[in-house]
Amino acid sequence: MPPQPIELKYPEYPFTPILGWSISRYEVFDKCKRQYFYQYYSKYATDAPQYKISKLKGLTSVPLEIGNAVHDCMEALLNRLRKSDSNINEDKFFQFADDKLKEYFSTKSFIEIYYKQESELDVAAAGEKVRACLSNFINGPCYSWLYMKAITNRTGWMIEPAGYGETRLGGMKAYCKMDFLFPVGEEVYILDWKTGAKDPAKHKSQLMGYAAAANSNFSVPWNMIFPKIVYLHPQYDELEIKLGESDLSGYFQTIREQTEAMYALCGNVEQNIPLDISEFVKSPSPHLCRNCRFQELCGAER
Repeated sequence: MPPQPIELKYPEYPFTPILGWSISRYEVFDKCKRQYFYQYYSKYATDAPQYKISKLKGLTSVPLEIGNAVHDCMEALLNRLRKSDSNINEDKFFQFADDKLKEYFSTKSFIEIYYKQESELDVAAAGEKVRACLSNFINGPCYSWLYMKAITNRTGWMIEPAGYGETRLGGMKAYCKMDFLFPVGEEVYILDWKTGAKDPAKHKSQLMGYAAAANSNFSVPWNMIFPKIVYLHPQYDELEIKLGESDLSGYFQTIREQTEAMYALCGNVEQNIPLDISEFVKSPSPHLCRNCRFQELCGAER
């Protein structure tokens, strides 16, 4: 009897208020503690009205919305492929992408406009990048491979799974939100789409987290897990790693150290209550501040 396909199902963890590590959370923490406070502990802020902080938290950016549009279109494309393997209508697909991007640009508030970095948004240029990303995927090897091999068990695909991707890494609470997981026989493949610049060190760490989460959540052996970054711009490219359990000891130690560093700024670790905002020091830099949605709150002190 041939091996049965793996059934992927996220475990349910009981709610705990203690913070959970993620690459994105620690990245903000590492760059600027004050930005980290506003992003994750805004309800404890006393230096500005809550409505003001909520408004700033809601700001987005052009690169972020390009990424969101591409991810949403990729989700729609894969859901469609899961139902039918007939050829897609590319004209309709690209029109869907244009409409999605225009919706985001017309309904959201942008850092570039709010802080007067730009007089208006270049929707056309953003649309060209979204189309280029999607075209690179459709014409790339990954899409062909999905048609030839992964589609054999498309009922088991997990496309943009709901929730935040809570897991346990080295016994620590963590979040690893994956774009696309799917089993092929006894193997599990994990794909993550990127529309921005390559960052091999960061992205390798991200893939290590995905592999560890798949091992923890689904009890998949290490040699059966294949995580991959799929770069969609400016041209198609991939970053794939192969891991064994022995490769993760240093990674888990890094996660523990980073988590404990974030714990150190909590007055109550178990309840995830921060110290006073004054303990969250600013790390001003022209590039970082320009792209920070909370720069207004720092004012001249930047």
